[in-house]
Amino acid sequence: MGNQCTGVDDFQGQQFAPNISVQDEVFVEGRVPIVGQNPSRFNDDDMITVYQPNNNKLNYGRNSLGQGYMTAQKYNLKDNISIQASSHTLLNSQNAALMITIKSNDIMLINQRGQECVRQGIDLVCLIDHSGSMQGEKIKLVRKTLKQMLTFLQPCDRLCLIMFDCKVYRLTRLMRVTQENVQKFRVAISSLQARGGTDIGNGMKMALSILKHRKYKNPVSAIFLLSDGVDEGAEERVRDDLIQYNIRDSFTIKTFGFGRDCCPKIMSEIAHYKEGQFYFVPNLTNIDECFAEALGGLVSVVANHVQLSVQPMHSNKLQIKKAYGDKWTYDSWKGVFTLYQPHLLSGVRKDYIFEVADYKTSGKQEIRVLLQADPVEGGEKVTIEQIIELKNSDLSNEVLPNYYRVRGAECFEQARIYAEQGQYQTSQQILNNINTEIKLQNFNDPNLQVVQTDLEMASNFCYPGQFENEGRHHMHQLHIVHMYQKSRGVQINQNQDGQVISLDCQYQNNLQKQYKDQTRQIKQNDPNYWNDC
Repeated sequence: MGNQCTGVDDFQGQQFAPNISVQDEVFVEGRVPIVGQNPSRFNDDDMITVYQPNNNKLNYGRNSLGQGYMTAQKYNLKDNISIQASSHTLLNSQNAALMITIKSNDIMLINQRGQECVRQGIDLVCLIDHSGSMQGEKIKLVRKTLKQMLTFLQPCDRLCLIMFDCKVYRLTRLMRVTQENVQKFRVAISSLQARGGTDIGNGMKMALSILKHRKYKNPVSAIFLLSDGVDEGAEERVRDDLIQYNIRDSFTIKTFGFGRDCCPKIMSEIAHYKEGQFYFVPNLTNIDECFAEALGGLVSVVANHVQLSVQPMHSNKLQIKKAYGDKWTYDSWKGVFTLYQPHLLSGVRKDYIFEVADYKTSGKQEIRVLLQADPVEGGEKVTIEQIIELKNSDLSNEVLPNYYRVRGAECFEQARIYAEQGQYQTSQQILNNINTEIKLQNFNDPNLQVVQTDLEMASNFCYPGQFENEGRHHMHQLHIVHMYQKSRGVQINQNQDGQVISLDCQYQNNLQKQYKDQTRQIKQNDPNYWNDC
C-alpha cells in the first residue's frame, strides 16, 4: 500500500531480462512465465486477421478492420445514430436548459441461442497491482476475475497481462485469445503473488508502450488498471506519458480501485484522461461484475474517434452560457463547443446539457449539431449534421430531469472538495440542498431517482472518518458516472419502507447488462466459484 519503492529506477532505466524470442517463451504451472521484457521488442504481438469484404476471406494484416459483423447486419452509422435537440425554460429565470441527445441503435451481438456472434477484435492490456497489500483474499479474487474474463473473449481478441509492484513485469505478450493461448494466460494469472510496493506510473508506462509499439492493431483498444494502493504523483506522470507517447489510435482507460486503501483521485484522473471510467469496488466479490460490464462496453463499440460539435446559428441570438462537463472545449472565434470521445457504443443514449441565455427573443432559435466518427470496421469517416429548431419536442419533458442530473453531478464534486478541507457540514448542505430542489419538482423520472439515492448516500458519508474511509471514493466515481452517463458496475441498495431494493446502474447498454447478469448467474449456480483461483 503506497509507493514504498524508494531508489528504484524508472521504466526507461529498469533492468530487463535478456531478449527472449516468442519461440523461447516458457509457461509452466506454478511459475512466473519467462517472456521478453525489453521495451524495444514490444512489437512481438500476435498477428490478427483482416476481413476483406470484396472476397469474403480472412487474411493476415496490420490492421483488423473488424470481422464484417456490421456489414453482415447492415448496420451503418448514419442510419443507426440519431440526433435531437430539446429545451425547457428554467424556473425563475430568463435562461433555459438545452439538451442535445445522441442515440445509437443496438446491434445484435448475442444470437437467439444465447451465443455470441462474430464481432470486432479487441486489444486489451491488463495492468495488475500485486503489491504486498494485495495479499490474501484480494489477489485471490483478482486471479479468479481474470480467469473469468477469458470466457468473454474470442480468438479475434488479443490480451496482454502486466503485473507491477516496485517494478513492472510483462507476464504475456499481446496474444490472441485462442484455445491454445488460454492455457498460457491461465498459467500467467495463477503465478500472481502479492509482494513489494506500488508503482502505478511505471506500470502505465509499460501499458502505453505496448499499445504504441504493437505491430498489428485491432479496431478497439483499452487499458484496464487494477490497484488497491497509492502512488503519489502517478496521475501527473501518466498524463506526461500520454503526451510523450502520443498514441493516435483510439483507446480508453478503465481503472478498478479495490477497497478503501486505493487512491480515488489517482484512479479517477487516470481514467478520465481517456474518457474512461473509475470503478470503485468496496465489496471485492463484485470485481468480476465490474470487469464483465467494462468488457461489454468494449465489445459493443461501433465507432472510434467520435467528435460532437454544437453551435448556435448566427441568424438568431441564442447564446450558450455554459456546457456541463469538463471535457467540452470552446472556440470563441467560431462560437463552437466540441467534445471528443474515443468510442461510441451501440444501444446507448447520451444527453448533453447546456444553459442558454436570451431564450425568449423573437424569431426561430436554431442550433447546428455536427457528429463525426470513424466506423469501427474502417472506411470513410461518417458525418451527421443537423440544423435543429428549438421548440417543443417529444423529449422536452426530459430536459429538466437531465438538467438536474448534471447539477447533481457537479454537487458531488463540490461537496467532495469541501469535505477534503474538513468542511463536512458545508458538504452535506450542498448535497441536501440540490436533493431538496429536485424533490420539489416532483419528477417521476427513474434515472433521476438514482441520482437522488446517490446524493443521500454521499451526504451520509460526509462525516469525519466515514468520508476518508469510503465517501471520497464514491464521490469521485459518482461525479463522472452521472455527468457523462457512464456505467459503474456495482449495484446500490436503496432502503424503501424498511425493504432494501437493489438498483443497477441506469446507464448500461444491453450487452453490458447481459455480461454482468451472466457473471452473477455463474456465481449463483457454482458454490465453488471463488475456489478456482
